[in-house]
Amino acid sequence: MAGTADLIEAYGELCEHRPKYAKAEAYYDGDVEEIYASDKVAQMLAKSHLDELDEINFARIPVDAVANRLHITAITTDDEEANSEITDLIKRNQLDEEVPALHVRACAQGDAYLMVWPALDDQGAVAAVDMFVNSAATVRVIYDDENPLRKKLAIKSWCTGTGKEQTIRADLWYPAIGEQAAYIERWVWHGKHTGKQNKWQPFSDDGQEAVLPNPYREIPFFHYRTGRPYGRPEHYAAYGPQAAINKIVLGHLATIDYQSLPQRYGLIDPAVDQSGQQSDFFPDRPEDEAADPESPLNYSQLRNDPGEVWQLQGYKAVGQFAAADPDVYLKPFDRYIKAMSQVTDTPFDLFDSTGDAISGEARQEAKAPLTAKVQARQRSFGATHADAYEFALRLLGYDDVTVTVRWQPADQVATAEGWAVVAAKIAAGVPREHALIEAGYAPEIVKAWLSNLNDDAELQRRVELLAGPRAGLGDAIQKLGAGIALGVITQDQVGALLDTILGATASLGQDDGVPA
Repeated sequence: MAGTADLIEAYGELCEHRPKYAKAEAYYDGDVEEIYASDKVAQMLAKSHLDELDEINFARIPVDAVANRLHITAITTDDEEANSEITDLIKRNQLDEEVPALHVRACAQGDAYLMVWPALDDQGAVAAVDMFVNSAATVRVIYDDENPLRKKLAIKSWCTGTGKEQTIRADLWYPAIGEQAAYIERWVWHGKHTGKQNKWQPFSDDGQEAVLPNPYREIPFFHYRTGRPYGRPEHYAAYGPQAAINKIVLGHLATIDYQSLPQRYGLIDPAVDQSGQQSDFFPDRPEDEAADPESPLNYSQLRNDPGEVWQLQGYKAVGQFAAADPDVYLKPFDRYIKAMSQVTDTPFDLFDSTGDAISGEARQEAKAPLTAKVQARQRSFGATHADAYEFALRLLGYDDVTVTVRWQPADQVATAEGWAVVAAKIAAGVPREHALIEAGYAPEIVKAWLSNLNDDAELQRRVELLAGPRAGLGDAIQKLGAGIALGVITQDQVGALLDTILGATASLGQDDGVPA
């Protein structure tokens, strides 16, 4: 029995896109091969081992800029028992470590998958649930052409062995549709795969049937993606600038030896008798037949000492070739980094934190595209997380629960200038809840802050305290923001501090003698 049309199409599509994912991973890891202008250039760089140089990799920054801001603060339901099960799922599957890696993989490759499947006890009952991260190089969900929101099937394929002993395994997962039950097809290909043949065979070597029922009705692969139907790596637009940077760096390093030890030349005077050419050995030892010109023990009459005079017979002039100006490399280098920032919507200060200082408002404006991108990933990944956990809970017997995924805000006001804008909005009549949520604080935190306030005027006064120089709090907020960027304090800790500051403002005005 040969493979079905679904198998051939799905496996072909999986293989077709593997090079794209491998390229994205290579650019993220900094393992991209240099593109040479000629074979001679390649040979020259290989001779000096520059072809083995680890890259100065800027292309990963647009990925990390997004992934490092994807922090889940809570995954909950309205059912306390279900919440306890979620805690157990996270602990069993090490999701505190696996989920951040999943976010990085999805951002770096554009697609990633989480497999959710039950672990059965000896009686066939669900004892626990496994949740495993899968690469888009081994898993691909195929969507229905008529209804692109519906999963038509999923394929998972992997290889075992090498050479003549290689075996390709492929499983197809079908969902339940109407009266049609869900099922799993298992296939095997012995040897190297070629597109010219159809050597797929049903797989049952493990004692199970080649076609297995799926009693849980759903495809257990949950697709994390940066776009639809399939994503694009966050650093896709950085490929070109990074390739240019690689070439610039290698070219520059290839000239450094020539800058340190320049190539020299001597122009022979054709009118001078060249017989009896001058030796570079010490003149007091002309009969030393064992002298090796390259031995460090030899004495040279062309000595590099103060006051020495070099007498060169037969030469009309000497000089040295000028090495390439470093600015030829360094100026384009900086320009390509700037180009990478522009084409990936990543703030330039994430590439170069030593540049000119800019105002808080300008920095906030520069971060706006990145913040919007992070928020989009939170919506997409959050919905997929919710689907995965709801399916896991259904496997454990919780049929009517809704999972809510809460994220750390993509950005928060943490400077005096930012708080001044919040104060101005409230003064202009913007609802206080809306102004604080726009400042990047979660609705539940805003609700807690406002629960003890009687009117907008009190909130306005407290916000003005944060925004202004009074008691140095504006400067403190700005430094807290810098602390977050450096990783010495978390967003949650800053939120707690601000909660304390806002709550204590009323007493501050009395304690320091300033009228309330």
